[in-house]
Amino acid sequence: MRPLRVLLIFVMIAGGLGAGALLIAHEVRTLHGSPLFPIPATGPSPASTSRTPGHPRQTRPIPARTSTTPDSGARRPAGDPVARRRTQQDASLLHPGWLTLLVVVAAELAAGVLLAAAVLTALIFRRVRMRSRRAYGLYELHLSMHDQAKQQDLEDMVEAIANIVRAFPTDRARSGQPYVALELICGEGEQGMEWSINVRCEPSAAQALDAAISAAYPDVRLGRRHAEAPLPRPGSLQVPGCVMRFRKERSFVYPLLAAGEELASPPLEQIARAQVALEAPSIVRFQLTPTPSFFEEYARRRYRRHENKLVRQERWGLPEGGLWSTLNRAEMRNAQRTQNRSLFWLETVVAADTMQSCKTVAAAVQSRRGENRLHRRWMIVRQNLYRRRFPRALGPLLPYTRSLVSAAEVAHLLALPTARMKGVPVRRVTLPRIPAPPEAMRACRVRRSTPLRTNSGPGQPVTGPARVANTQLPVVDSGSRR
Repeated sequence: MRPLRVLLIFVMIAGGLGAGALLIAHEVRTLHGSPLFPIPATGPSPASTSRTPGHPRQTRPIPARTSTTPDSGARRPAGDPVARRRTQQDASLLHPGWLTLLVVVAAELAAGVLLAAAVLTALIFRRVRMRSRRAYGLYELHLSMHDQAKQQDLEDMVEAIANIVRAFPTDRARSGQPYVALELICGEGEQGMEWSINVRCEPSAAQALDAAISAAYPDVRLGRRHAEAPLPRPGSLQVPGCVMRFRKERSFVYPLLAAGEELASPPLEQIARAQVALEAPSIVRFQLTPTPSFFEEYARRRYRRHENKLVRQERWGLPEGGLWSTLNRAEMRNAQRTQNRSLFWLETVVAADTMQSCKTVAAAVQSRRGENRLHRRWMIVRQNLYRRRFPRALGPLLPYTRSLVSAAEVAHLLALPTARMKGVPVRRVTLPRIPAPPEAMRACRVRRSTPLRTNSGPGQPVTGPARVANTQLPVVDSGSRR
């Protein structure tokens, strides 16, 4: 929200409170004479009107009393109507009815504040409960032998994943925001040590994520090998012996990627080699939680503020180069690549049985750096807490601003390894998807739903579903070939 809008909202609230106070004062004045504010009687006392039978009333002249009004120095007689009216108003201010009205107004304001606090507390408890009870599935990502995506395709894939996972504002306020995580698991398999890439997400979003990944990697499949529905992996993770967490070392304005890294190997390849060389079970998790849309405007303001700070440094005579500095220009040029992109809260975790194993894998995680790098977070007191949270992939309740990353950084960090990665025991799909015409897809559907029919005339060519059934075509469904 822009500062001008915030200022306008505060001015409107202040104007509404002022108008409400004036209306309350006006309505209080109209209550004089009502049962809530009775006007005290000003007639003569009963003692002065009573007379003893048989005796005439004794009267003596009483000197007229005068009163001084605040607006003029003249003294008015006590029987003047103006003075009498002001005396009645002063007496009404001390009437118990005025105090009753103040108590009612204060009680209503307190009830409104308590109601708002109760609603906010209920929303917080609901979000915390949904955070721990939301169901996620771990789906294996089956790599291929042929895919190598371009940088722009990777950024588009990450943008699509952000739009799939991001909840609507009302759902986010009521039930919280789900996440998506990429987990690199190295452990014992059927034939020894195996390395695999897995995606942790909600079961309802598995097919949509499979479609988004297929847009950049056509032969990669999520949770399936052919045309079946995505299925999660059986079993669950155990509590690791040691956990390391990472975040950005500098402000999130500085990106993790550097210029000229488009031709470099994906960072996941080096991490995979480090996990396999360790010869011990280990897991590396990149957990991504989409931020609300207004965080993009917040990131642009921070970028603009940092740029203006550099300009002021070169104009105020300080011993700084400002934007004329080669280093500052290179950093701001790379930071510009991360603007106008979706933002995520990045939670990077390395888990293993021992501290030395975590340190070995963490060295590969921190190896790729640009103007910024992943910095280890010290958890002297919270080590056991995050060890217990690791199997359910529960991140921190309140994320830190240095955990913000853009879609460009995520696309560079989570690019899938190519087939040139040697020495890593990973399963790949050897059958690529082939382009299929619409007629083949329609024929397969008709063959499943309609019985075979042939033309009755002898010598006539077979048409319809029977012609497709008689030919030895491979079963083509969803662009896969068996």
